[in-house]
Amino acid sequence: MDDHDYVYKIRSLIYPGLIFLVFYPLGLGIFSLITDFFRLELIMLILIYVVTALIIFGLWIYAKSKHVIIEDEQITFKSILGEYILEPSDVRRVVFYCDARGQEIAQISTRRKNFFLSEFYFPFPELMTDLEGFIDKHAIRTNLAGRLSF
Repeated sequence: MDDHDYVYKIRSLIYPGLIFLVFYPLGLGIFSLITDFFRLELIMLILIYVVTALIIFGLWIYAKSKHVIIEDEQITFKSILGEYILEPSDVRRVVFYCDARGQEIAQISTRRKNFFLSEFYFPFPELMTDLEGFIDKHAIRTNLAGRLSF
């Protein structure tokens, strides 16, 4: 099995963030023209905008840096915050389930931490295929064993 690098898709973060970053100042400007704002209120609303914009940019940077690499003998989770390398002996079990929106999620459980893989990683079908191959190769416990295949 070759190692594959799967990246986190940030498209779901971009549109709401851009809408906020564009329409908040427009709405604030129109609202300040219609009403009689005090200078302190306007400064506080601008401060809220700046802090929120910094948080949005921070989320974009973090999401852009997220990667999952599945190799023959390890799974690596990389981001700007660090790198976690999971050896087959570190993985206690892998659980596959669907959330309320029908999105498939894989939860990789270790003794100290849980890692989640969802459809936000691209390309997701190949990621799941590589994960299932990793599980089969190293005989890791999973909830897939009880499923019937047709």
